[in-house]
Amino acid sequence: MTTQPLSGGEAVLTERATRSLDRLREVMRVTELPAGLDALAQSENAINDVYMNLNRQLQDGKVEQRTKLLVALGVAVACGSSRTADFFAHAAQAAGRTREEVLDAIAVATTCTIFNGYYRFRSQVPEDMAQAFEAFRAPFNANALVKSVLSQTEVEAICIAVSSANNCKKCVEGHLAKGRSLGLTDEQVDEIIKAGAVAQAAAQAIAALTPPSMS
Repeated sequence: MTTQPLSGGEAVLTERATRSLDRLREVMRVTELPAGLDALAQSENAINDVYMNLNRQLQDGKVEQRTKLLVALGVAVACGSSRTADFFAHAAQAAGRTREEVLDAIAVATTCTIFNGYYRFRSQVPEDMAQAFEAFRAPFNANALVKSVLSQTEVEAICIAVSSANNCKKCVEGHLAKGRSLGLTDEQVDEIIKAGAVAQAAAQAIAALTPPSMS
């Protein structure tokens, strides 16, 4: 039995799958989609779920779409998917965000991920060793978090979603507390996490299915 790689050759798509891709371009206000989505679209259920969930979770709600798109961008960066990050960067600018705001969202996600990596380890240290490591500081620069052109509320929104995607419990707790102190409600945090969740799934699928020659 021979199998054809999902990312190899020309994808054969159903009418429903093609319609999902077209609607995704429309709702995200972009002309191009990441290459990995063509491979994913060979499963019409998969691409329909991606379209429906991105459309639903990135619309205006308790949190504005313009903020959710930066959250999605930050999560894509944390996932290491350049094509997904580019997709959300274009979508954010199409929604009215400036290039400087997009670049600062990338900076916030990158700096947050540095802290996530360190504090995730601290949360994994056995209890009998935890006190020793609590004495150490994390001497990392954090200019991206405190000197951003984004509002501090948006910075924390990105950090909450990125910390969750990076599975850093301590960081989630810290950024959630800071976000609440700035006025983020539980409903808003829930929307932020939902936006991050669909962005993470999309980023991982796109990264996995992008042809090697295009990575």
